[in-house]
Amino acid sequence: MKQATLADIAASAGVSPATVSYYFSGRKKISAPVAEKIAEAAKKLNYTPLHAAFRGGAKKIVNMCVSMENGDLSDNIYYLGLMNGIMDCLAEDGYQLMFSRLVYGDAESHSHFLKSMEMADGIILCNPRKDHRFEDEFQERNIPFVILGASEKTGSVFYVDVDMRGIGFQGADFFLARGHRRILYLNMPETMTQSQHRLDGFRMAYTRHGLVFNEEDHFYAPAGMEEAFELVKRLLGENRRYTAVVTANEVLAQGVIRAARNLRIDIPGKLEILSMGGTVLGICTVPSLTIIDFNSHRHGYEAAKLLLEILHRKRVTPFHMILPGSLVERGSTRGK
Repeated sequence: MKQATLADIAASAGVSPATVSYYFSGRKKISAPVAEKIAEAAKKLNYTPLHAAFRGGAKKIVNMCVSMENGDLSDNIYYLGLMNGIMDCLAEDGYQLMFSRLVYGDAESHSHFLKSMEMADGIILCNPRKDHRFEDEFQERNIPFVILGASEKTGSVFYVDVDMRGIGFQGADFFLARGHRRILYLNMPETMTQSQHRLDGFRMAYTRHGLVFNEEDHFYAPAGMEEAFELVKRLLGENRRYTAVVTANEVLAQGVIRAARNLRIDIPGKLEILSMGGTVLGICTVPSLTIIDFNSHRHGYEAAKLLLEILHRKRVTPFHMILPGSLVERGSTRGK
């Protein structure tokens, strides 16, 4: 027998398919009489919503949830490398990957994420914001999870992260060791937990060189390339003394390159650029970017591997894995 659809339920209940969708998703409140009609139609047609069908038993599904500033995945393609690593690991154990997102200030994305918990055996939460407290929610619901990125609860959760303090240190030390003293640092948004860790490392490099970091040279940059371009164009236009820029990812680095061209600043002759990350953007850029490579594929693979070990009861004690970054020098810096 053919599975009933939302349209079938809507026709039987005498409402629109959108109303039926709202009823099952919970995205909008439905009046009691209408909700009763939809429930009766669903029962009559033997319809089981997806989230209910998944309840109970192993689903062989892992939910990868990404914390985002504006909901546009193209603003940080680093997530694609993470996703590939996660999928490669899960496939080895017969698991499928579902994707959800948490968008800053978007209550609907939070609601969808909470509902998606019912559909998966475990969750990989990427780059949680400072105001996210989902660890408590996961533990209350007894849902296995791994944090992919920085976690504030370092003693009680499973997480895999890149050594962000080490990354920040490498970024500043690279230029300080070559004599640069006016270095512009474009960080991730302040709301991200990792941002403070990177800044801590940046400051540590200055201390190592016997210098004091000028906080006015640090900016929490917007996530989008166009916004980054406008910010950097203003900063470089106001202060031509900058000789080097460190960016938190290659999207921001694109903004720097565009701004430098707009202001006719030669790269790397007058301005050198180093970017954290390790995506394909670093290679496609002209000039190609000197980077501190996070190895996103391995990052995602190790997070998925850790979650599978939790699901198979091979790990029950909180475990942390911190991966190093590696410097890859290319055309956006002048070399030694």
